[in-house]
Amino acid sequence: MTIRPHHKPHMAIIQGIAALVLATSIATVPLASQQPTKPDSAQFAQMQSMMGPMMEQMMTAGMTATLRVLARPESAQQLATFVKNFYDALVTKGFSKEDALRIVAAVGMPHASPGR
Repeated sequence: MTIRPHHKPHMAIIQGIAALVLATSIATVPLASQQPTKPDSAQFAQMQSMMGPMMEQMMTAGMTATLRVLARPESAQQLATFVKNFYDALVTKGFSKEDALRIVAAVGMPHASPGR
């Protein structure tokens, strides 16, 4: 079961830094006769090689922070409260106990999707 807490601020920082690196990389590419050009494969590879290590460090830092939060006893208590409340709400709404358990198991823990 994957637990992914809400990380909108981390994603915004990652996207902002990636945009800055990309903009800086593109701005330093010399223009041929003032005509807009598309980066060739070598330029694209260079941009990727510059951003790759930075993105890896940021993802590692984010995962480390997530694991620290999940390791706290109060985090487990909060997640257990959510699961119990969700199950109870389903039963209250008329689902059988078996169906409510299946739904809770299928939905899993709350997490933020990258696009949200």
